[in-house]
Amino acid sequence: MDQNIRTWIKHVGRGKTLARDLDATQAEQAIGALLDGCFTPAQAGAFLQALRIKETTVDELVGAARALRQRSTPVTFEAGARPVVVNLAFDTPRKAGVVSLLACAYLRRSDLCHPVVVWEPGCLFPQTRSVEQTKDVLRLDPWLAQGECPMFTVSQLVSGWSGLSRLRAELGFRTILNTLEKVVRPLLDAPVLVGISHGTFAHRLPQVLLERGSVRAASVQGHHGTLDLGLGSEPTSVVVLDKDGAREASISSDGFEEPAILLKSDFDRWPERIRDRRGPLWKAIARQAALIHSVACDTSFQESLQILSSKGIQHGHA
Repeated sequence: MDQNIRTWIKHVGRGKTLARDLDATQAEQAIGALLDGCFTPAQAGAFLQALRIKETTVDELVGAARALRQRSTPVTFEAGARPVVVNLAFDTPRKAGVVSLLACAYLRRSDLCHPVVVWEPGCLFPQTRSVEQTKDVLRLDPWLAQGECPMFTVSQLVSGWSGLSRLRAELGFRTILNTLEKVVRPLLDAPVLVGISHGTFAHRLPQVLLERGSVRAASVQGHHGTLDLGLGSEPTSVVVLDKDGAREASISSDGFEEPAILLKSDFDRWPERIRDRRGPLWKAIARQAALIHSVACDTSFQESLQILSSKGIQHGHA
């Protein structure tokens, strides 16, 4: 194993122009060895940094995803009809509340589809508690609270993942592990949505997810690496991939008057805003729910908005 580790590091560690890509099998073996604790801390740091400099390929991500799946831990939950996996793994100090988490509860409560949420507490910024704090807001609304979705951390789903937390925090930069968190899911064939901040992976991550069994996969260049719609002056870019190929969309915030609800400065007002069914937070939830629904049910964003509206729940009214 030591010789293999040195070989993998040598392959990827020759700098931006001379580094060689790993094939899928090599990547699977390398990430598997990393999860199994076979790397020394120095080797692990060198390997992860070299991959970051080189930039990860689709084959490397596919192989790494196989390693994660081989070490998956079975979980029991009621998937419900029209399941969709919403992966909220992100690691940033800037994010306030997570509208997508509220939108998932909105969809489940309305029985339009049944999201399952995957997330992971941050390693680089452990003080960021956006997901936990958003759950507190969700539970303040009795109607929405009844839609709280099954939630699993990556550490719950992948054996050996939590053992890498200290190393990741000590390295202090994002690695392939931040990307791999986004391909973890408890339902292999269900549609999946992930949020990304790096445009290079807008097409790569859906490719990986489709290769690993998802019937449909979407990457959202959302708010700070989440899949929250930005709601600012720039449209949010979405790439959806299925057996019929890739399609791209830009979702604008036209008509949305308060993008500040996504900022930290407004997060303290969410407990108040969740009680105003016609206020901007509920409007943001409805828009986010339409995005998730469109991927889950293979409709356009506008069609999903109309479906939500026709059921009389655009602002949380059952």
